[in-house]
Amino acid sequence: MRKFNKKQRWDLIRKIIHEKEISDQIQLLEALSHEGLKTTQATISRDLQELKVVKARIKPGIYKYSIFESTIYSNLIHQLGVFFYNFVNEIKGAGNQIVIKNIPGTAGTVAMLLDQMERNEILGTIAGLDTILVIVDSEENRIKLQKEFNDILTREP
Repeated sequence: MRKFNKKQRWDLIRKIIHEKEISDQIQLLEALSHEGLKTTQATISRDLQELKVVKARIKPGIYKYSIFESTIYSNLIHQLGVFFYNFVNEIKGAGNQIVIKNIPGTAGTVAMLLDQMERNEILGTIAGLDTILVIVDSEENRIKLQKEFNDILTREP
């Protein structure tokens, strides 16, 4: 086993995730070991978070790691469509708030993307395990934004 610095480890993780269908940390650890890198699950967990790795559904019930890419706004909208398709079950609103119900464990991922969109009407998001609360600057903008979110939810990415 040769020594890898953090950048080399990250480059190898990116390469493996792009080339293989890795769905959990154990598979990733095995793939890294096969490439000569021995590390711990705790290190991999931190790396995945820092690299903005998410699990995306590729088929019903089948997920794989994917690296979240921060890009131009139109690509963010496309990614939002992919995330909504994979993770969101329901969108409801009241007053100046939108509640987005997700499959458990994915609210933070979806909220991160909403935050990266930097929409002026979104004052902030709060993510739990399976729910996101989106605070909007007005009820009028909440209605428009909720319609936009529901339109994104109902179309395939």
